[in-house]
Amino acid sequence: MKRKKGVHKNKRLGIVIAILTSVFIILFAQLFRIMIINRSFLVSQGEEQSTKELMVMPKRGSILDRNGNELAVSADVYKVRLDLQNLDEYSIKYKKSKDIIADEISNALNLDVDNVRKSMEKKNAVGGYLRDLELARKIKKEVIDKVKQLRSDKQYYFMVIENDTNRYYPNNNFLAHALGAVDSDGSGLLGLEKYYDKDLTGVPGIKISEVDRISQELPYDDPISTQPINGKNITLTIDASIQFIAEKAAEKAMEDTKAKGVSIIVTDPKSGEILSMVNKPDFNPNDPRKGVKTSDELHQLWRNWAVNDAVEPGSTFKIVTTAAALEEELTYKDDQFYDKGYIIIDGVAINCWKPGGHGQENLVDILKNSCNPGFIELGKRLGKEKLNEYINKFGFGNPVGIDLPGETSGIIKPTNKMSNVDLATISFGQADAASMVQLIAALNTVMNNGVYTTPHLMKSMSSVGQDGNSNVVQTYQDKNVRQVISEKTANELAGYLEQVVSTGSAKAAYIEGYGIAGKTGTAEKANIGGKGYSEGKYVASFVGAAPYDDPKVSLLIAIDEPKGQYFGGDIAAPVAKDLFEQIFKEMSFKPVKN
Repeated sequence: MKRKKGVHKNKRLGIVIAILTSVFIILFAQLFRIMIINRSFLVSQGEEQSTKELMVMPKRGSILDRNGNELAVSADVYKVRLDLQNLDEYSIKYKKSKDIIADEISNALNLDVDNVRKSMEKKNAVGGYLRDLELARKIKKEVIDKVKQLRSDKQYYFMVIENDTNRYYPNNNFLAHALGAVDSDGSGLLGLEKYYDKDLTGVPGIKISEVDRISQELPYDDPISTQPINGKNITLTIDASIQFIAEKAAEKAMEDTKAKGVSIIVTDPKSGEILSMVNKPDFNPNDPRKGVKTSDELHQLWRNWAVNDAVEPGSTFKIVTTAAALEEELTYKDDQFYDKGYIIIDGVAINCWKPGGHGQENLVDILKNSCNPGFIELGKRLGKEKLNEYINKFGFGNPVGIDLPGETSGIIKPTNKMSNVDLATISFGQADAASMVQLIAALNTVMNNGVYTTPHLMKSMSSVGQDGNSNVVQTYQDKNVRQVISEKTANELAGYLEQVVSTGSAKAAYIEGYGIAGKTGTAEKANIGGKGYSEGKYVASFVGAAPYDDPKVSLLIAIDEPKGQYFGGDIAAPVAKDLFEQIFKEMSFKPVKN
């Protein structure tokens, strides 16, 4: 009997040992799976739940004029996000109504309480509360201080406060089309803000800190962080004083002529630096969509007419035809032409603007009188291939490379598709189309001893360190500099253009003693998407520089669809005179006494 009891006892012991052994094997297997197989996954999960990664946004670089005046700056503002899951847990744990929480948050942020309540109930696709909801942006410091106090006092750690960016244009509409604007995230939307967006934006930093289960940073832990690299400051070639003068001149021209629009560009003809760029009407970059009802209206308002659009240049293009003919030795100062008021090309009569014509003229006369038949003769001597060769050399038909987005190439008729009538009309500024920056670049080539320079707006870029000190890291380098015509040809033509202003069709721009050289233009506007021209729609223009023998400043004025008078000599040249007078005064440029 005793032996039987011993057997049973040993059997029970064996079962217990087997069970314990199995349990230990299972536990060991689980530990192996957790500690070895799934270690990386579980560690990452644990770190994700116990750490908070916050992107620290860099400050967008400022845009300054050539004298350091601020044109676009970024203010320090903040944004608030909500972790709605933590908010819900907080409400349940502390038995606090979400309505009360919404009231407190809306009061601190000056938000509509009903919108805050709706935001607090937003859920994801599977029905869970959102972990990251953007509640408010561009919050000023005095407001965010109240929010921080609320978060601390009430332990509202479901509120996440981050730095944000707010772009500010202190002069409102000033230089609007060139500066452009940014979108709601602070990224470049148009203009220089878009073209130099990468340089202005900088590189974000990262802050990683340990948090508890309610996402509150642990006080004993030192956060790991990388400092953001702020965006570069960009110094422009723009002179704010000259820009102001040009803005006022454009506004007055638009008012006086009841025009659809006015563009003015002022440059240094030797370097291609743009001192001023104006388009009217314009917009306020601080609120670029204000007052606009449709996307088409917005598109038209934002277009930089001087850069994005191409129009027939009219008689201002005669500068190029003259330069080509002089360079090829196909004409000379006393070359004789006869204008009877029209010329017939392949059965098509092309009229001079003056009924009855100008009669006998020399080369300087056809420039001074802007005589179409005379330039048709020069175009005929050059021929299709040679004329197009110079058109290309002067930068037409391709973007000039200005540092603004959306630049047009213009429209140049290919040589193999050019008829004799086309050759005739192109020679005096019709059929082909060009942008305003292409035209000012062509004039500058003549005024700069025949050397082409690219119109541009960036003068230099500077990095700004944590200590606030700035260092120039890049200056503008022109990659398109080239000799287009000889210095002799350029200087000869510059002298002729001075006579166009002093005694010719552009005499309304004449100021004694300043040696202004220039050319007016009056171009019919081509029908959009069709053949022919729009009746009664013109672009009146003037391009000029001074002094003609050592130019310090050049400018272009274009008046789009003026009402009433529409000749460039009548309405654009007087604007040029007023503009030159004010710029000369600003530059302390004195007249030359004879």
